[in-house]
Amino acid sequence: MLWERLKSSAILILIVNLIYMTSHLWFFNQNHSLSDEMVRYFRTVPIVEKFFPIKQEYSISKENLSKPRKFLINDGSLWMAYYNTDIGFSPIEQRTKKILTGFLEGNITASKQIDYKTWEAGLESMSIYVEYPVAFSLDMFSRIMGTDSANLPDGVNTFREFIIIPSSSETNICILIRDAEDDSLIYAYILDDTHALPASDLAVYTSNDGYYEPVFSTGLELGPDSKVSLSPLVLFSDSQPSTDVLVARDLITETTKNNLLESFSFNTVAANPYKDTFGALNYIANYASAKIYPDSVFEYTAIEESKGIILDESGDAYNVLNASIDFAEKTWGTVSKEPLSILVTSDLSGYDSSKPYTFRFDYYESGRPIEVSLPENYGHSAMNCAIEMTVSNGRLISYKQYMRSYRNVSENTISDTFVTALDSFVQVINSDPVISQTVIDDIYIGYLDSGKEDRINATWLAQTSDGKIYRYAENTEVVNNALD
Repeated sequence: MLWERLKSSAILILIVNLIYMTSHLWFFNQNHSLSDEMVRYFRTVPIVEKFFPIKQEYSISKENLSKPRKFLINDGSLWMAYYNTDIGFSPIEQRTKKILTGFLEGNITASKQIDYKTWEAGLESMSIYVEYPVAFSLDMFSRIMGTDSANLPDGVNTFREFIIIPSSSETNICILIRDAEDDSLIYAYILDDTHALPASDLAVYTSNDGYYEPVFSTGLELGPDSKVSLSPLVLFSDSQPSTDVLVARDLITETTKNNLLESFSFNTVAANPYKDTFGALNYIANYASAKIYPDSVFEYTAIEESKGIILDESGDAYNVLNASIDFAEKTWGTVSKEPLSILVTSDLSGYDSSKPYTFRFDYYESGRPIEVSLPENYGHSAMNCAIEMTVSNGRLISYKQYMRSYRNVSENTISDTFVTALDSFVQVINSDPVISQTVIDDIYIGYLDSGKEDRINATWLAQTSDGKIYRYAENTEVVNNALD
């Protein structure tokens, strides 16, 4: 009997091994990763979509700080945009990351300062435009990319965007980089031929599935009397995608409240909170105060910088940034079992860890940003982001977070076009007597949580140069005022 069981087990192991090896021969490439073609195929199989839904999500954890926000590819006849949650983004990212790493490591044969016309000409030629969510100092970004900052090229000191111009042959390529703090400071760098990108390869990343074209190439002008102008890289799109409908849920409960307070070193057994006239719970202990507001906002404040929570004692800006992200993830873990999906939205180009600095983060869900726009309420100030962390010398001085989670419950198709939304944005801004002139920096599809609704639909959003965000609806309105 034992012998028969052993034989049955051995046969079962052989069958499983055979299936495993066959699947690798059929579906996997030489790098032992599932091919893009097979991924696209499996995503269309109904039973796979039903039982194994693939959630598109971008979490700005410390592993993903080097991830661009979007690519804009011009293959000479078509424009194609890829945002960081789109299928097809990863292969382009892998290709461009090798090129950018080569630049950071100083693999350059020539460099020259150029003007804006040359930058714009680079976009109009066959190219890959790369944009990051925020600006970085070149030194910090080299640390994020894992390169040696000792070999950084001269010229640009801060950056957020660059253009890769491939070679007509399989030799060296050119990178154009514009300084994030000084738009007039633009450099062209020639990389050695180990970073070749043949121009013919760009057609691999474009298709006729969607139409994109940047404003600068259309020649569109909004009229001499308009208070509004458009940033050259606002993308016209004919896309009306199906988006997830989200349901929001407040995360501060009687159970999670104690976990949250304990993570900030408050003794919940000995704590004796008082409720103020706004209904907020106030705690004072350990040289700090904490407040829990009725609308699920949590706020921590140290009485002075030296009494703040130690995040990192090295004083290194890169390490403090990583420690801050770790702390936000740890805090989130006290109120939710779901992974924290956030995007950094504060400029990092001038960050100095020895001075007070506020990191800002926004939530990301179903592959799209969630803009938080909470009015001044219950005694707390207005919130224009999901998390605010003020740090100095490696210590956390203050922390404020809108404790809400989001899950998708159904789908909804964006009903109105880009052009319809643009017309509405321009009309609303032009009718505002307070505004003299402004620039629309970006128009995109995203979510807006103003705390008024638990069910949230995606819609067109417009961000202007003065920090305001407008939401397209039946009556378009400004929903986020400029950050301080």
